[in-house]
Amino acid sequence: MKRTLIFLLGTSLVWTAAGWTYHYSSKIMNWTLARQWCQTSFTDMVVIQSQEENDYLVSKLPNRNRSPYYWIGITKKHKNETWTWIGNNSTWIGEHSWAANEPNNNHSTEFCVEIYVNTGENRGKWNDEKCANRKYPVCYKAQCNETSCVRGRCHETIENTTCLCEPGFEGDRCQTAVECPPLPDPENGYHSCSAGNLTFNTTCQFKCYPGFLVNGSSSVTCAITGLWSGPRPTCTSYKQTLLAIVGCGAACALCCVCFCWLKHRKRKKLSQIRQPDEAAGPFSEVQG
Repeated sequence: MKRTLIFLLGTSLVWTAAGWTYHYSSKIMNWTLARQWCQTSFTDMVVIQSQEENDYLVSKLPNRNRSPYYWIGITKKHKNETWTWIGNNSTWIGEHSWAANEPNNNHSTEFCVEIYVNTGENRGKWNDEKCANRKYPVCYKAQCNETSCVRGRCHETIENTTCLCEPGFEGDRCQTAVECPPLPDPENGYHSCSAGNLTFNTTCQFKCYPGFLVNGSSSVTCAITGLWSGPRPTCTSYKQTLLAIVGCGAACALCCVCFCWLKHRKRKKLSQIRQPDEAAGPFSEVQG
């Protein structure tokens, strides 16, 4: 939804349809009072999150030929601190945000910031100022609220409001749980699910008719990707299962017989090698 700009004369208000809107007053005030006025009347003093938004805001504000210009919501408390946006603690500062030779902290206590809105080369640039100076406040009113997104976080950008959904949910307001495709019943069996629909985190159990056994995992779960976990089980008859077990047992028995036979052959061969050595006996002492 597009952001628009609303002009306030004193306390009179021109209201528009819901949306992220910018507001400013025709009355000048110090930075602290300006923020209080923004918080009372709207959401807060304006917070700029990108160069694109900085330029957009400047294009909507009336030009001023000279100071006072407009307060924006970036500040710090001490000389060596980092400039920080109020509210969300963002530290975004573009490469060309400041006017030439700014911020210069000219009076050692210039901890608030104004934005130049004029026709000169400094248009849209920032300047650090003493917070006690009086300028025009610029505020914003957010569209996002606690009910904007059912299962997600509301995120606002220029001309757009988007719900960032929690894993497993989708839709323009994150109101719909991710669903997995329908599951077919296995041949000679059936399945049942923990929920009436096939949404995220639903688990389905597979069972076989009498005379058949479940081959594989007996359950699958709907993942956040909308896909079922693991392969689907099958139903195998007892006869086929018994034959498979017998076949496996026979194969194991054959392997055991072969192993024992090979081991016996090896022992027999070693025994044959030792017999000639033992028959020779120890060497006799030769007498002179």
